Amino acid sequence: MNTLELMDASVSSFSKTDRQIYESIRKFPEEFATRSITEVSDNTRVTKPALTRFAKKLGFNGFAELQYQLAQDLKEMKENPVGDSNSEKYASLLIQTEKSVDKEAVRRLIRRMKSSRKVILMGANLSRLPAEELLVALSLNDEICSMMPQTDLMPFHYSENDLVIIYSAISGNSYQEFLRNFRKENVINPYLVLITTNSKHPLRHNFDEVFCLPTLPLAGTTNTVLSDTFSFLMFNDVIAQEMNKEKHN
Repeated sequence: MNTLELMDASVSSFSKTDRQIYESIRKFPEEFATRSITEVSDNTRVTKPALTRFAKKLGFNGFAELQYQLAQDLKEMKENPVGDSNSEKYASLLIQTEKSVDKEAVRRLIRRMKSSRKVILMGANLSRLPAEELLVALSLNDEICSMMPQTDLMPFHYSENDLVIIYSAISGNSYQEFLRNFRKENVINPYLVLITTNSKHPLRHNFDEVFCLPTLPLAGTTNTVLSDTFSFLMFNDVIAQEMNKEKHN
């Protein structure tokens, strides 16, 4: 996922100021990537601290890191223009995802689902769709007790026998407070699993297990976040396949 896609995927959580910055970058990406923070601030009529907060909301350390990554992304997009059609790219991605997923790790995850007191699925914004889709699939298995709470209505109490599966393609801002609670003393932690397409996901160290899925290479993408959704849904399909095999063995 490139910087532009990252912003596209996060737009629903943007404040009014964030959206103003986002729209400016979308209209003038080259200028945003090459000018100083002072020039950008003057041109967008947004304060420097607001620009820094926007960058951090996307998972960067600050404005300079966001600007550098945007410049690199724009350069790569120019050097490697889009070739294949979207359907061809997505078909390739589905095959790549299915082949890359560790099937034994998936089988272990299924066994843990069955042995858990309850399986709690989470997904915010565009990552909610695959979480909902897995919820439907798990509801067909009598051995698994699954649920999907609203992001703002998380359960208060967890057991060490609970399993929490979180889908998060980008930075996981919606779960920072949720995960922070587990770092407190005398708090019982459930088993935490992260499903992501970001190998450098900023919250990955909070999880007991991480499944990192492939996404479309930057050179082959248009400004869309569908590639992450396709990867997540293919991962769900692998789970369904393995559950079906187990059922018939």
